[in-house]
Amino acid sequence: MLQILRLGVGLYSALLICSLAVGKEPNGRTFVWTPTATNGSTFVRETTPQSLRALEPSQMRDIKLERARPIEAIDLSLVANDEATRILEEGESLMGQKRWYDAKKKFEKGLRAFPDSAPLRAKFAEARRRQEIDARYQDGNFVALTRRATLEDARDVFDEVFDDIDRYHVDSPNYRELFDLGVAGLGEALEEDAFYRQYKTSVAYKTIALETYRIMCERLKNERFGTKEDVWRAALWMARQLNRRLNVAEAGVVCEFLASAVCSLDAYSASLTPVQVDDVFSLIDGKFVGIGVELKVDAPNRIARVIPRSPAEEAGILVGDEIRAIDGRTTERLTGAEVGDLLQGVEGERTTLRLCGADGRERTVVAVRRPIEVPSVEDVRILDAPGAIGYLKISCFQKTTTSELSAALEQFRLQGAQALIIDLRQNPGGLLQEAVSVSELFLNDGMIVQTRGRNGYHAFRAQNSQACDLPLVILVDSNSASAAEIFAGAMQENNRAVVVGVQSYGKGTVQAIVQLNVANAGQKPIAGLRLTTEKFYSPKGRAYSGVGVTPNVDIAEALERQSRMAPTSQAYGLPVDSQRSEGVPEAKTDDEREFVGYIRRANRPQPEFDGDLFLAIGVKEALKLEETIPHTDVRAQRAPSPYAPTLGAAL
Repeated sequence: MLQILRLGVGLYSALLICSLAVGKEPNGRTFVWTPTATNGSTFVRETTPQSLRALEPSQMRDIKLERARPIEAIDLSLVANDEATRILEEGESLMGQKRWYDAKKKFEKGLRAFPDSAPLRAKFAEARRRQEIDARYQDGNFVALTRRATLEDARDVFDEVFDDIDRYHVDSPNYRELFDLGVAGLGEALEEDAFYRQYKTSVAYKTIALETYRIMCERLKNERFGTKEDVWRAALWMARQLNRRLNVAEAGVVCEFLASAVCSLDAYSASLTPVQVDDVFSLIDGKFVGIGVELKVDAPNRIARVIPRSPAEEAGILVGDEIRAIDGRTTERLTGAEVGDLLQGVEGERTTLRLCGADGRERTVVAVRRPIEVPSVEDVRILDAPGAIGYLKISCFQKTTTSELSAALEQFRLQGAQALIIDLRQNPGGLLQEAVSVSELFLNDGMIVQTRGRNGYHAFRAQNSQACDLPLVILVDSNSASAAEIFAGAMQENNRAVVVGVQSYGKGTVQAIVQLNVANAGQKPIAGLRLTTEKFYSPKGRAYSGVGVTPNVDIAEALERQSRMAPTSQAYGLPVDSQRSEGVPEAKTDDEREFVGYIRRANRPQPEFDGDLFLAIGVKEALKLEETIPHTDVRAQRAPSPYAPTLGAAL
């Protein structure tokens, strides 16, 4: 799926590929512990067992540098399939180049083809951990808070993180496995030079650190972990060994262990720094302070999107522009987090950007940061096509999506639309409740989605006597995920819409954002968690995970590449100079020739769906629905929907 960064106050979170159930952990949790004062500010909660005594100097002889690995090594011979082996080798090559994001995507794609491959799953988890490690050490907030954290802080965070996992995670915790996952991430962090810079320790100590790590893993491989206290004792012992040999803060080691353990629970759970918690809620609210641009993760100095009516749009910043300097500092070798740090600021501040456009020409623009409301419903219009077909795109499901969509539906009602196309391509998901509410706008009755987790079963049904009855077509691609799949699946299985596109992402799990309750949580490195709490299923009980939504009208994967959004004023169109004759992609099958012929018969020299086969097929399906689904002209005269806000609001 398209990965982008929204930049507002600090580095804005990557768009969520999850259905979120948001809430704060209830207060009242208590912990029973008896601190024993040692040298003033250090607290010890238990006696270290004999099996975890300090390493002897004799055990540190003949040190040699070797790559840190999880306690259980991965046996690539377990993968019998040649294709899976090839994916593993290609991913390993990317990891050797420290291209963690690309490696993660490679393993993730492999898992879609080989979901039962344990080596692929382990490598995906490792690539994701390493990407998270890289991101943490680029986060100045995390670095500063980790340096200030005390061992008491680390214990408080440890207790709450493990209690939240025990209470909320979709699977019951396996403490041995949790420990191994945290230790694997710690070993990976010890390989990174950034770890030593973080704690102001010489990189020359890396050899000693990795050998210490290897010996500790060997010592602990037969240890039994039945409770979180067992995990704490072992993690604290490891932290003390590294502190003795590297002078690394014990609290920092514990925080690194915790962050890696949470990240490895599943593909979507993660620890959150205070800034990340704020960014997640800004994303959910659709509001932040900034200039209004989105950057690609894999090209952090290139503009992927300019938010409508933002300072960036007013300053003339365009999609595809490359940011070459921010306030005089070059971005040539900066990471995404560093670009974000330079773009961040407070309301009213000015920032000067040196840009290079698609034509290769440089220019300088000035933008003033201000509060920005990010719309989730965009490009609302009547298509320039046969028939009165309304079109809109839902980019994500945030708190304002239902109200924005209601306003758009009212606009279409007044314009006399006779069918509707909703574009969910590249939609990574968002709030579960918004997916349910949006579905209810189109369903009088019927099941929308079912969720199942350790805390029970929930069924969400529609009850709306005034639901919109326009014939509906939904566009999806392989990056339509989570809440987008809930909406598309609900419409499809209730026979309310025709789904056009390719198989969707197949996420199938719900995450909750939990803010930690520990005192002064905003002053500690880990301030919140994104935890997978439930799995969701289609109205008919079909699991979405690993499968997604299968479209009614399937477009070959090869054709998906021709419908990528390009830097042009026409949504989802190809640039004019890159279009084929008459502005349509080459037809290779009889079915495609039929659609291409349909496009060419349109009474316009360049219809707005030129170059976008998804939209062209969507128009055709919408016209077919107009002919087959009974509806009357009464719709155009009926009273406005009670769900509709003032016309044009948030559009």
